Amino acid sequence: MTMRRLGILGGSFDPIHNGHMHMAVSACRYFDLSEVWLVPAGHSPNKNEAGMTAAEHRFRMCELAAAGAEGIRASRLELDCAERSYTYRTLERLKADMPSTELYFIMGGDSLDYFDQWVKPERICELATILVVPRDSFETEALRAKIKELQSLFPCRVEIVPVSLVPLSSTSLREELGAGRADPGDFPGGVYAYIKEHGLYQPRNKGKEEMDQRQ
Repeated sequence: MTMRRLGILGGSFDPIHNGHMHMAVSACRYFDLSEVWLVPAGHSPNKNEAGMTAAEHRFRMCELAAAGAEGIRASRLELDCAERSYTYRTLERLKADMPSTELYFIMGGDSLDYFDQWVKPERICELATILVVPRDSFETEALRAKIKELQSLFPCRVEIVPVSLVPLSSTSLREELGAGRADPGDFPGGVYAYIKEHGLYQPRNKGKEEMDQRQ
């Protein structure tokens, strides 16, 4: 019986864009994963939650993005958890719920550069194989050096996904949306239409205020 192989791609997804989906789909394809879950951050330790778009909007955008991609789905795993959204905690919950599933944690090469500064990186590596997507071909050698450095600190399994990151950033896209210059082609599925429908990322972020009032 083939063991289930589950990929996890976490992030604020504020908003989700084609760069995120490229990472998820590429990891799924090249490492023959059963599924990849998009896991929007709940109580992020690295973000000012007051400045983030409402969780339900971010989750709905992930659902729309996943709807058009085979093997990809959105998960509420961190949104429905009251505690801080540390990666090791998320992976521990998954392993407890699905002990026979192989876990793969997906990240960009820029994140691997400071991975040893995360909370309990050694525990993350006990629970999952790390899949890293480089920014470009020139970064691959630097990533290999970083992987060796990490392996000298604690046992870890790190694999490089043989594609380059799509050069998109949620921060830049929020600015472009606010200025009315965003390219709809930068967003998967019905995400751009959803953003426009709910008035997200406008100067006063009316969509965020609307969703906050409902909660």
